[in-house]
Amino acid sequence: MQGAVQTLKRTPAPKLHEALPTDTVELLSTKSDDFRAGDVMTVQHINPRYPNTLQLRNGSGDTTFVEYLDVNLKNEVAPRQDGRDPMDQPSVKTSNRYLMWP
Repeated sequence: MQGAVQTLKRTPAPKLHEALPTDTVELLSTKSDDFRAGDVMTVQHINPRYPNTLQLRNGSGDTTFVEYLDVNLKNEVAPRQDGRDPMDQPSVKTSNRYLMWP
């Protein structure tokens, strides 16, 4: 039918990591002088629309956004709901990023 309004519903990508807010993670790659590789930071927030992007807070209160592939989960502070091992992550190749939800 011509001229009919169509609505498309976009759903967020599945969460591919086990980090939750208040968990402690180690940064694997340097982002700036304030966020260097090997620094241990706290996960501040995870946006439900972009569940694979983490907002991290360093010791001086500065925050940054990183992908889940750039961090290593060090300490779980938040209780887990499903009882799964947080180190059992599905392997995702970064070369296929164009197939992922933006």
